[in-house]
Amino acid sequence: MLNALLYAPEYRPNMSSMIRSAEFYGLKTIYIYDRNNLLSPPNNKTTRADMEHLARVWTAGAINHIDIEIVEDPIAFLSEYQGRKIATLVNESSNQLNDFQFQPHDIILFGSEKDGLEDRAIPLMDASVYVPAIGHTPCLNVAVTFGIVMHQAFSSLKA
Repeated sequence: MLNALLYAPEYRPNMSSMIRSAEFYGLKTIYIYDRNNLLSPPNNKTTRADMEHLARVWTAGAINHIDIEIVEDPIAFLSEYQGRKIATLVNESSNQLNDFQFQPHDIILFGSEKDGLEDRAIPLMDASVYVPAIGHTPCLNVAVTFGIVMHQAFSSLKA
């Protein structure tokens, strides 16, 4: 089954949307390199309320139906991962998403909103894909990209 790794998400609403979409597409587990401590915020009243909101509203309950695996060392994790590692990049030298054939044990990486994937992770990738823009905006929100890529990945597996 396909897997996804959220590589250092920076905004809880985006992370929540990706968790929700992952569960929607039937992923049993989502891997998260939580460099920004979105899943382990400081223990105070405001962040506890935010985390409850994450579970109840932002993920529409999806967080109760998907396992979240925290990745402490993404380089070690990727080095040991048995399937192909596919990066989503804003880079036209990557494969156009519609032309790429995913495989059942691929893991698809989605970088942080500001920085994308760290340079040290790129050499570990087996391939990369991008969503080609038709308009003038150079890139999409990472949560929107997640939904588009997952839809295309599962569609390509059925073909």
